[in-house]
Amino acid sequence: MKKQSYSREELDQKDRPDLLKLLSDEKRLQKARSIKFMNIRIIFQSEEGYMYEIKGSKQTYFLRIDRRNRTLVHNCEDWLRRGLRDGIICKHFIRILHEIYEKEAKEIIIDLLLNDWTFVDSDDYLKK
Repeated sequence: MKKQSYSREELDQKDRPDLLKLLSDEKRLQKARSIKFMNIRIIFQSEEGYMYEIKGSKQTYFLRIDRRNRTLVHNCEDWLRRGLRDGIICKHFIRILHEIYEKEAKEIIIDLLLNDWTFVDSDDYLKK
């Protein structure tokens, strides 16, 4: 992700939707709204991170937010094509960041904007 210069104080003043706009684009934000809650399954949630399964129309996607290692892991086409290369989060991550508690979501988003995170293909992650 191309890091822009933000201060912690500046980011703390923004709400979740405004912070998400800094991580993606309007097209992905719109598409995230179309993902139904019933298609999301929590695999685990802890202080260290989150793992979810999202049923799509063509396949099931897995995504992980590893807070301890500052790693985002996923397997959708958009993620593999743009996320890994450009550091833009896909609609699936946007949707999950809308589902978790706002305080936690803001902490993750601000950390993503201020620090270096690794973006990983889930197939590569599982081979470790």
